[in-house]
Parts: sequence; structure tokens; C-alpha cells
Amino acid sequence: MNVALKEWVVVVEALAQGKQDFLLRKGGIAEGKRGFELKHRRFLFFPTWEHQQQDWIRPEYQQLFESLKPADPDVLTIRHGAQVDEIRQAPADISELLTSAAHIWAEPYLRMRYEYRPDLPLYVVQVSVFTLPEPVTIPNDRRYKGCRSWVDLYQDVPV
Repeated sequence: MNVALKEWVVVVEALAQGKQDFLLRKGGIAEGKRGFELKHRRFLFFPTWEHQQQDWIRPEYQQLFESLKPADPDVLTIRHGAQVDEIRQAPADISELLTSAAHIWAEPYLRMRYEYRPDLPLYVVQVSVFTLPEPVTIPNDRRYKGCRSWVDLYQDVPV
């Protein structure tokens, strides 16, 4: 498999540990007017530190955030993938997500996601996570940079 969805390192780990069971997607800057598209129902996670901020994580998960800092920012390790179980629009009222224990995000992050690009729908993507047989380390190449959801890896990763 060589298709990957960019997601914060801490969210990928929370999903893998069962502390979270969905993603929020609206689309990256590179996706422009069309916003997020679910191009693949099965994918690898491309764990990124891009846009990840510690104060956007609930206090009880701060230690998880700290434990994931990379030793070498020029490489990344792919450990997990996912299968999409369901995709739906996020609740119109943010209070449902604010009170949910099914995620690690803090209120400021959730409010930012709701307020960013109000012309685009915010999606809840329910996923089942799987762990790769062996972690795969790849160069964090400049070709993978940028604010976009999907990346095509330059090598095939066995799943």
C-alpha cells in the first residue's frame, strides 16, 4: 500500500491505543474549494507534526504528546493504517463533540475546526485502526510537505 492520510502523530497514537475512534476532516489548503474528499477507504497513516499544537490536546493527554517527539525530524515511522467504517457530517452543534470522551482534542481545537472555512462541511470519519506487521521508516521528504490530506508514498508499505 502506498496511499497515506496525513494526521497528527498524537491523534494516530490515540487511535491506536483506543483513546479515540474518529477523525475530523475539512480539507487542507491544497484541497482548495472542494475541501476534504474521502479518496480511499483503506489507507496508511502519515504521522505528522505539521500544525500539531500541544494546547489543542486535552490536559489528560499531554504526556502522550510529549512522549511522541521525534528523535530525528528528517524521518518518520509508519506504524498504523485504517479502514473507514463511516463518514458523516459533524453535528451542527459543537456541544456534542465538546462533551464526547471519544477523542483527545481540547475545546480550542474543536472550535477552530468548526470556524475554519465555514463554507466547507466538517466531517466525522469513523475508523478502525490496524497495526502494520513491521514499522516502516521513510525519509520525511520535502515532496510530502504541505497542507493536504492525502500523500502518495514513494515506496510500497506491506500491510
